[in-house]
Amino acid sequence: MELKLITALNGWIIEYEEDESEPVKRQVFSFSDSFEDTEEVKAFAQLLWSLNDLIGPSTSRYSKARVYIEVKPGDKRDDYKDE
Repeated sequence: MELKLITALNGWIIEYEEDESEPVKRQVFSFSDSFEDTEEVKAFAQLLWSLNDLIGPSTSRYSKARVYIEVKPGDKRDDYKDE
């Protein structure tokens, strides 16, 4: 698989080709220009999940090790609660 990650003004684009006989596929992960604090971070987490789905290791809930992608508040924030 050939994969290309492209940055944009308001997000990222994944371009990939699973088979040369098929057209190039694109996934767009964007946030608005007037984004809230968390919108860009959530879009980036979605990008990472898609990369994991496309090229990451195959795992399940029973795997010895897994990749976790989570959005959490910064630990230096006043309203931070360790879960």
